[in-house]
Amino acid sequence: MNQFTASLWGDEGFSAILSMKPVDQIFSIISRDTSPPLYNLIEHFWFKIIGTSEISIRSLSFVFFLIACLFVYKIGKHYWDYKTGILAAVLTAINPFFFFYAFEGRMYSLLAMTVTASMYFFIAKKWPLYILATTLALYTHHFAIFAVFVQGLWMIIQFLKGQQKTALAMFKSFLAIGLLYSPWLVPLYNQTKMVGGGFWLGTPTLKDFGMLLIKFFSVGILLFLFRNWSKKKEVSVFLGLWLVFPIAATWIISQKFSSIFFDRYLLYTIPAGILLFVSQKTNLTKLWLVVVFTAYIFASGYLFFHPTKLPFKQLATYVKQTQQPTDILINEDAGSHKLWESKYYGFVAPIYKPTGSQLPYFVGTALMEESDFISEIPKSAKRIGVITFKSNQQLEEKFLGFKVQEQKTYGNLHFVWMQRLPIR
Repeated sequence: MNQFTASLWGDEGFSAILSMKPVDQIFSIISRDTSPPLYNLIEHFWFKIIGTSEISIRSLSFVFFLIACLFVYKIGKHYWDYKTGILAAVLTAINPFFFFYAFEGRMYSLLAMTVTASMYFFIAKKWPLYILATTLALYTHHFAIFAVFVQGLWMIIQFLKGQQKTALAMFKSFLAIGLLYSPWLVPLYNQTKMVGGGFWLGTPTLKDFGMLLIKFFSVGILLFLFRNWSKKKEVSVFLGLWLVFPIAATWIISQKFSSIFFDRYLLYTIPAGILLFVSQKTNLTKLWLVVVFTAYIFASGYLFFHPTKLPFKQLATYVKQTQQPTDILINEDAGSHKLWESKYYGFVAPIYKPTGSQLPYFVGTALMEESDFISEIPKSAKRIGVITFKSNQQLEEKFLGFKVQEQKTYGNLHFVWMQRLPIR
């Protein structure tokens, strides 16, 4: 088992099922969810060529990840030299947090790739390619807007420094990007209203801000202290803004409005930190880079061969082997359901949602159908198969008249066959 072959989890299953839909349905459904459509459109056509297996899904994200690392190299070479670029690209590639999401069947690698490409074309003043990369980033994830704000701040700095020609080229590029993104403004407004009505994230604290940086860089965070900051100060400011501004902006927004502070949405800031790490080295920096490289390579190697996702594919195999034609399957916990995994792995297990109960917002309701819910167990059902995190005792208390017959455990997830008790 490795990151390519591990079972899908809920969000990946949701994306895969959505991407299997016709293109017009992808647009319609994703506009009622929380993200722009680019990743699902690319995955849709990828499926037609490569197939819909776990390896196919993870391979697509891994390709985006590799391209993101390529643009890290190009930025390092642009600002310093090819050795710095290579070191930055390698360290980015083995950064444990960045590496972990290189295999996620979601838009995170595409977000990192498009934002990093946008930053490279921005600093290289290749405006047509900058417009293209930035537009693609905005159609990948809403958090790309914080990268654009960084570039907007840089435009203002250039203008104040007397670089009016460069600032004007930036401004014209922003106008072009705005025009290309304008078709998505109405869906964006509706999605923002939905998120504003309640999201699942808690309000972050200052500790959360610091822990996010530690999560992103682990032992490498000390390299910020060891770096020679006296050289190329303007470059350091730009990379510093790329690193800090999106994190700080989402933290501040989360204090006053609906919380949006979430690590994976901000992973595109990691390349900026890595570029700062490996540039303008001191002797102490060089020594600690060995420690960081060793820690990263061991951590990422472990993550590759020890995926953390629940082995739902094994659960699905067991269900298909033991299910009888008259059995009813359900996802017992509406708040932590496995509906999308069930659908991806090919069996019907609607969410058990008694009348009047509500689903949390994060469950992907835009793709759900009426048949995805069940409010009561049919009286004709002699046996039910339950996907759950609860104990057998809790299940028997919840489903009166049924007794646990057999249980299989997959990590902390259980599949339980329950038999209806005879009526006395």
